[in-house]
Parts: sequence; C-alpha cells; structure tokens
Amino acid sequence: MKGSTQLFKINLRRLLLKSEVREILVPLLRAVQCQGCTIWDAEGEIPLGTQTQEEAESYPIELSGEVLGWVRGGEGAKSLGKLLTYLAKKEQEKKQLAHEALDKYREITLLYNISQKLTACLDIKEVAKVVLDEAQRLMKSSRGAIRLLNPSTGELETLAQFGQGGEEPVNLKVGEGIVGQVIASGMGEIVNEVSSDPRKAADEIPVKSLMAVPLKTNDRAIGAISVSTVEAHSYAAGDLKLLTMLASQAASALENALLHESKLEESRREALLFRLATQIRYSLDLDTILETAVSEIRSLLDIDRCFFMWYRPHAALPAWEVVKEARTERCASLLGYYCADEIGSFGEQLIGRETVRVDQVENIRDFQMREFCGQGGLNSIVALPIQTRSGEIGAIAAGSCGITRPWSDREVELLEAVANQLAIGIEHAEMYETSQTVAQEAQAQAEQLQRTLEELQYTQTQLIQSEKMSGLGQMVAGIAHEVNNPVNFIHGNLEYAHQYSDALVSLIDLYQQHYPEPNPAILERMEEIELDFIRSDFPSLLSSMLLGTERIHEIVQSLRNFSRLDEAQMKPVDIHEGIDSTLLILQHRLKSSSGAFPIEIVKEYNELPQIECYASSLNQVFMNILSNAIDAVEEGPDKVGKIEIRTELITGDWKRAIARSSLGTPNREQVRDLSGGDRYSALKSCGCITPQPSEVCAAIPGTIPRTSFVMIRIRDNGYGIPEPLQKQLFDPFFTTKPVGKGTGLGLSISYQIVVEKHGGQLLCFSQPGEGTEFAIIIPLKQPLEVQTEEVLNCLPSWVLSS
Repeated sequence: MKGSTQLFKINLRRLLLKSEVREILVPLLRAVQCQGCTIWDAEGEIPLGTQTQEEAESYPIELSGEVLGWVRGGEGAKSLGKLLTYLAKKEQEKKQLAHEALDKYREITLLYNISQKLTACLDIKEVAKVVLDEAQRLMKSSRGAIRLLNPSTGELETLAQFGQGGEEPVNLKVGEGIVGQVIASGMGEIVNEVSSDPRKAADEIPVKSLMAVPLKTNDRAIGAISVSTVEAHSYAAGDLKLLTMLASQAASALENALLHESKLEESRREALLFRLATQIRYSLDLDTILETAVSEIRSLLDIDRCFFMWYRPHAALPAWEVVKEARTERCASLLGYYCADEIGSFGEQLIGRETVRVDQVENIRDFQMREFCGQGGLNSIVALPIQTRSGEIGAIAAGSCGITRPWSDREVELLEAVANQLAIGIEHAEMYETSQTVAQEAQAQAEQLQRTLEELQYTQTQLIQSEKMSGLGQMVAGIAHEVNNPVNFIHGNLEYAHQYSDALVSLIDLYQQHYPEPNPAILERMEEIELDFIRSDFPSLLSSMLLGTERIHEIVQSLRNFSRLDEAQMKPVDIHEGIDSTLLILQHRLKSSSGAFPIEIVKEYNELPQIECYASSLNQVFMNILSNAIDAVEEGPDKVGKIEIRTELITGDWKRAIARSSLGTPNREQVRDLSGGDRYSALKSCGCITPQPSEVCAAIPGTIPRTSFVMIRIRDNGYGIPEPLQKQLFDPFFTTKPVGKGTGLGLSISYQIVVEKHGGQLLCFSQPGEGTEFAIIIPLKQPLEVQTEEVLNCLPSWVLSS
C-alpha cells in the first residue's frame, strides 16, 4: 500500500474543499470552533478553524503511515481527526478504482485496435508482421519472432522476425530451448537472465532478457511469440500481460489466415484438376496433356522438379524413359532413357504399383536409386504409378532439389487425383490414336467417323449452349427476384417517407410561426444545414427515388419475362413482351457511347393474339438476331443506325403473304411485273432470300397444316450480306465476325428453335449495301399429329420438284 499511497497522494487542503466533505464537516466545524479546535495541514497552514493555544493537544490525520495534517483542540479534536483520516482513506480508494478502470479501458482499446488491424489481413505473413510491429511498439525489445508449429515434423518454423543478431534457429522443436518449453507448458514466461537459464539452446541468439507467450487456439498451442533485448532489462508482469493479450489476438488471426491459406490451396488444387480435366476433354494430344500436368503440378506445389516417365519393357534392355519435365534452371535435365537396373528399387516399386515417398534421399539404402536421384539433384521425391488400359506403365514424379521437403498427405492425394486424370487422358489419347489407325486403313469408314465426330461436337456444343442459356435464365431470374424484394421494400416505404417529411416540415413551420425569433444556436444550425434548401429539395429527392424504383421494377420485370423459367414448356404468350424484354437487355448497346452512334429502334406492332410456343427459346432467337443486327449497324455505312421490328398476323399461305409484302426488297422494281405466286421464287433467284434446308408450310412431317401464322420481321440498315455467304448463314460454326467475337452458333441454333422446335420458318433477305432483314414465321397454334401424306400436300411446288 505504500507504493499506492505515493502514487495517489491525498492533499488535505483539496480534500477539505470538496463539496461532499464540506457537507459533513460544516455542522461539526461549528462545534469544533466552539471548543477551540483547528485543522492544520502538513505545511503548517490552517485550512479550517482558528488559531489555538500552542499547548492544545494535536491529533494526527494519517494515511498509510504518512501524516497529512493535525487536529488541535479539546476532546472533539480526536474524533474529528479520525473522521478526516477515514475520509482521506476513502478518497484514496476512489482514485485507485479510477486508475484501474482507466487501465482496463486502455486494455480494451488496445485489443480493439489490434483486432481491427488483424481482421483486415488474410495473408499469414502480413498477419505476423502486424503482430510483431505492435509488439515492438508496445514494449521494449531488440528482437522479436513468431514461430509456428509444423504438425508433421514437430519443429518450430520461424514465420516472421525483427531485430539484428542473425536468424532464429531453424530446427528448434517443442520442448527445446526456452521458447520450446513455453509451447510445451502452454504458459508464458519472463526470463530476465537468459544466459544463466539452463533451458537456453546452444544455437539460440544471445540475448539478455526474454519474454515468450504461446499462441493458443481452443486450448491447443500452434506456436509462440517472443520478444527480447540484447541489453539488460527487467520485464515485468504488466509486460507479460500485454504480450499475452497480443498473443491471444494473434493466435485467432493466424488460425484464420492458415484456414484461408488451406482453402486457397484447396481451390488451387481444384483449379488444377479442372484445367487438367478440361485439357483432357478438349485435347487428344498426349504431349499437351503431359506438359500441362507437369507444369501445373510444379507450379502448384512450389517444387523444383516434376516429370513424367514411361516404362519400356520391350526394349533391348528394359528401361524407363523420362518424356516430359518441368524444372527450375538450377536443376539438371532428366530427359532420356535409364536402364531399369540404373534406378534400382525406385522402378521396381512403380512397376509393382506402389507409391514412392521419400522425404530425405540420403537415407535411402538402395544405392542405384540414390544415384538416380543424385543425377537430378533430388533431396526429396514422391512418385505415383499410372497403368493404362493397354497395360503400359508410367509414373508422375515430383521432387525438391534444395532443402529436404517432407511430403504431406494432402500433396500425395493431389498427385493421386492428377494421376487418375492422366490415366483418363492417356486412355482417350490411345483411343483417338486407334481410331486414326483404323481411319487410315478404311477411308470410307474414316469419313463416317469424321461426320459422326462433327455431329457429336455440334450436339455437345448445343448442349453446352443450352445449359449456358438455362444457367443464364436461372441466374437472371434469381437476380430479378433478389433485386425485386428490396426494391419493393424501398418503393413501398417512399410514400411513408414522403408523409413523414411533410409532417416534419409542417412541424417546423408551426415552430417558426409561434417562435419567430428562435435561439441563436438554432438559427446558426438552420443556416449550417441550409434548411430552406432541404425543404425545397427533399420532395424532389423522394420523387427521383420513386422514379428510380419504378425503373428498376420495369427492368426486373423485363428480365423475368426474358428468362421465363416458369414458361419452359409450350404455352400461350405475348410475343411483344419477349421482344421488348430482349430490347431492354440490349439497351446498353443501343445508346450512344464513345466512338459509336445511337441506334434507333422502330417498332410497328400489329395486334396479335397469344402464340403457343416455347417463350424462353424464342427469346434466345430474338437475342441472337438483334445482336447480329446491332453488330451490322455499328459497322454499316450510315451514321444513324436503325433497326425496324414489325409483327403481323398471317392467315393462309405464308408464301403469298411474303409476295404481297415489301419484305426483303428495298428495290421494288425488281419484282414489279411478277405475279404473287412467282414472287417468292423470284426473290430466291435474285439472292434476296436465303434458301432453307426445308421450306414447308406444315414445317415437319407428322403434323397437320396450319392456316394462321405470326411473322416477326427484323431489319437493319447495315452493309448487308454478300451473296456467296448467304447460303452458309445457318450452317453450324459459320461466322463472319473476328476470331473470339462470335461462335457461329447463334443463327444455327435459332434456325433449329424456329424450324425444328416450333415448326416455323426462319428466312433471311439481304442485298449488299441495302441492309438485311430476317423473317421469323411461327404457327399461331401447335398442331396435332397427322399422316405424312397430309403434310406433303402443303409443301411448296419448288420443294416437291427438287
């Protein structure tokens, strides 16, 4: 308590001036004065009372052995002295509690600040650096280090450090040295005389004083943090408490960083497997697959070498051939042949389908294997065998040429997964090679296989495209749904916000009416926040927000109309909604931007009944054709882009409707003298109409004739399509766009949707320099199945004659 008294000194004069003390003393003071008592402080001054005779008896006011003053007088002076002593003691205790509360506040603030810094870090090195910087700032230290425990080796690995005097010991284990003992015991320690401590490791850097605390999470030590000084210094319990607090925050942050690093490594592993699987799926070249595998494995595991080798048992002497490798510049190449005897038990284990896992090559007893590893400078090696369906044996191997590397189970599992993928890739490559050999022997069969391969590729591409559109539709619908809920919430509350703001403004007006001269502080605040501007601008702000939510609602509705997940089956729909939704999605391409001009959309919608169709598929057709039209207009001769969209209902023969319309003939003089029945053929002969694989009125065999159709016409004022290219428009993979911009599948898939899926027609009318027009003709109602003979009666004459 003596130290506490010196730390929190009590001044008697100040104590007597406190209001709560005076409230107690005032009634007593009168009595004291009547008896001639006086209060003296330690300096000999009289804070209270009057001068008394010197022969009056004195009673000390003491606190922890220190005299704060005296009370001189009669019998009442003694009681008054005890009372003042009691009050002084209580004042000291109050100051002590205030000091402890302040210390607690500082600790909480420190923990909060450190936590804020650490939560912003996910890189383990960065976390360690932040922790050491804080330790160096908060306490006296010449050196500091954070060591993490490697569970597989039991060694303490230095994660980060600061200070001079050399590097921390590399191979320090739990229980070795002072820091190792701290981790083993799980308790922090202060060692102010390190040189005389028997636990000091021989290779530890010489320091005078050291303080170490374990890093613990869930009662499990994962490492330790230590600080030390090279000169004499006595660390106190407060320093240990501070470092323990820092270690507690650091342990949680390091564990999170380790978890993040683990997840990142797992994602890299999955990415590697995905790349390999993709390479195998789309490439039948074995060299490419092997090169990708060894390169990706070396990069992911951060090793010096990765190589693949084949076992050649039918050579003059059985041998292993290293065919592919990825290595650092410091490692010598291992490409080439090695007799089976030269690599010893290494090859024997692989032939026996055993995994070879060596953490330290110098400990291998087999001389031949040790020599083989020495040729490549390998200190650690792991290899997994691969056997193909044809019986060939290969191996994928990874090695470290620098320091000894213990292989973790996770790394071995990764290599096993890669080996499985490689086995699949090799099997695919063998199958492809076999098919090529068969193709060379029988050319006719090879052509058939080629056609089959193209069909499979086209089907696969269509499936991918279909899945992509399905995923896009689900994503669009999901986004629309998620956006719609908060927008509805905002939109619904804007009206209440408007009412509340009106109520607040009216209240302000009422205040100004009854209190025209407000307090100056209120006037100053009104000018500071520009009250008049807020009153005039806030209603406009709410109106703008209301317009914004209505616009978002329109966009969400268009996205939902475009995706139409709930209309995946054929059902009656409004075709205009699909077109408008598609245009809204493409709106960003229609507006003017840098280097481009705006595109005008002219819509001429006739009144149409609902059409029985697959709405989401037709939306895909609109998207493909309108996107191509925008591309054509952007590259067109006119500075003002224009796309015209017309819809109409056709009753009867759709060919006659085309003959009556101006469809595809900007120069009407071309066909002025032709009869309606011949005009369709005339348009075909002059190159205005692209011939279709099957132009039929009833569309597909097995369906009844239809007499009502809907025609959607989309026309642009671009350059048009050259005649030699028009016949290939609907061929799969045909595109006139630069490489990487188009897949050549848009019109092909659109044709399949319109003709094969809906029994309609997709026609193209184009002349160079006059633009291009597409006509989508869809039956109003989908037919029931009938005899094929009834369908043939509906075929155009030119189709039957061909």
